[in-house]
Amino acid sequence: MALPKIYDWDKIRAALKQLGEDFPAEFPTWVLIGGGACWFYRVTLQEAGDPDFRVPPVRAEDAIHWLSKDVDFMGLTEAEAAALLQAPFKPETHTISYRGLEVDFLEEGFRLTMDVAAANSRDVRTPDFRFTVVEPAILYAEKGALIANKSRPQDFLHHALLAEFLKFEFCTDLEKPATLDAHDWLANARTVKTADQDFFTRDPKLVARLQRNIRSLTSHEHGALKHWAKHHLPGYTE
Repeated sequence: MALPKIYDWDKIRAALKQLGEDFPAEFPTWVLIGGGACWFYRVTLQEAGDPDFRVPPVRAEDAIHWLSKDVDFMGLTEAEAAALLQAPFKPETHTISYRGLEVDFLEEGFRLTMDVAAANSRDVRTPDFRFTVVEPAILYAEKGALIANKSRPQDFLHHALLAEFLKFEFCTDLEKPATLDAHDWLANARTVKTADQDFFTRDPKLVARLQRNIRSLTSHEHGALKHWAKHHLPGYTE
């Protein structure tokens, strides 16, 4: 059964704002996943205007697949969500209809669980509201698993976008050593490399920029990043 509406980023923002206002105590524990999270990272990458890593071009006939059919979260079971939103869970669409929204609460994906999402999320502040979104490295791994097990066109588009966003963030985090958390950077790198063995070797722009940025690090606490580069970046030397 087709869902009654589709969401671009503006509609997802409106849905997040509405849900946050209606459920102020519960909403901060809901982690945005799926197409909504991919939209957030797409807009973030586009607004950054990075010279090397940009939103991949999408053919006009494929653009419709970027649009989310619902707003997906982790943080409640289907039964808990139905009770809170006071509307039945619809198995045919895997959503709950709530005040004109189509909302889904996923209990478990291929790589994602509610515990993994809760432990690997980031808080986002907008001028009007706050929300929580799953980390891009975890979402990239989930999209890779979806591609390996299904053939939905949106997953390929989302996976390609997340790859560019991750390249952008891996590089730009290294360019801000004062705020760089080497432990988090390496943990995300491990997640991505586990999901995609060639991620750090197949794009010459990524390799060159990571090499340059890691060589420029001087603080002792960043030694682990130099050690990582010697093992994972082709041609890296000090």
